[in-house]
Amino acid sequence: MPRLPAFNPVARVNHSPTVVILGAGASKAAFPNGDANGKRVPVMNELVECLELGDLLRANGFTVDEDFESLYDKLERSGRFPFLKAEIESRVRSYFESLVLPPTPTLYDFLLLSLRENDLIATFNWDPFLALALMRNRSIRRLPEIAFLHGNVAAGICMSDRVKGFRGEDCLQCGATFGSTKLLYPVRNKDYKSEPYIANEWAILETKLTEAYILTIFGYGAPATDAAAVDLMTGTWTKNPTFELCQVNIVDIKSEVELEETWRPFFCRSHYGIHERLSTTWIFRHPRRSGESLAMATLQNDPWPENPFPKFETLSDLHSWIGPLIAQEEEGSFSGSPCPPL
Repeated sequence: MPRLPAFNPVARVNHSPTVVILGAGASKAAFPNGDANGKRVPVMNELVECLELGDLLRANGFTVDEDFESLYDKLERSGRFPFLKAEIESRVRSYFESLVLPPTPTLYDFLLLSLRENDLIATFNWDPFLALALMRNRSIRRLPEIAFLHGNVAAGICMSDRVKGFRGEDCLQCGATFGSTKLLYPVRNKDYKSEPYIANEWAILETKLTEAYILTIFGYGAPATDAAAVDLMTGTWTKNPTFELCQVNIVDIKSEVELEETWRPFFCRSHYGIHERLSTTWIFRHPRRSGESLAMATLQNDPWPENPFPKFETLSDLHSWIGPLIAQEEEGSFSGSPCPPL
């Protein structure tokens, strides 16, 4: 028999987390017109062009009709051209570090505020947008945890104290400024255990996947060069004791047939949904109450009304709107009633 989620039907609070996994397509969807300065936010198959690597690669005997992952994989496995490898890595870090978060509320602000402190957003992306959104929303209590599965240009670490934070900030234990994390580049034989920071981020994801009630995968294509990551996630998710009751949401613009084929090992019977936009998933139709809404609808046969985010021009308006939801969280009992209008 499957185990029920950690749902308290009296208080109507679900303690089983919601997990969101982000790929490059998520940032592309969040910033289709570029960053605050209009700078392009690339997916992997756009990196060679975006980083102006074509001439450099051709001069060293590489063709450029493949995507960045495949090209870098060939370069890594060849063991040659260390200068070329170093130049590519330098350009990747420099480009993504230069990206600027727009001042108005973005999809990542809404995503962060749609979840609670027991939830997790795990991202494969190098861009700083999720980290910057977290930093500017930190005045809001009960934000979700974040894990950077391939490192991140905004992530920081103090190796001596084994403390993580964000670049430009200081370690609270020793006062030293956080150093940069390694960026895990797309090679086929990734080792998620040898680098301490990356190993810790994966450990966080694995723990949450064994406890989660809702899993949403947004803009991540499970490329062949990431087979180790997909295997790790599949093995962990299918061992979740609530697996047969869990809901999986795939958010992607690919065809439904292709997505079902890619993610079939993650599905149990019909407990999944394919979405083109994050706005139609449980987490945006019921912000901060996705687990409770799913449990009330499927376990209690008492569905709650939807409570989608209105459009906001300022972060302060967005923060005011979720205020009543946070007040209920601190009381420890949820009504299921939508937020009152502003």
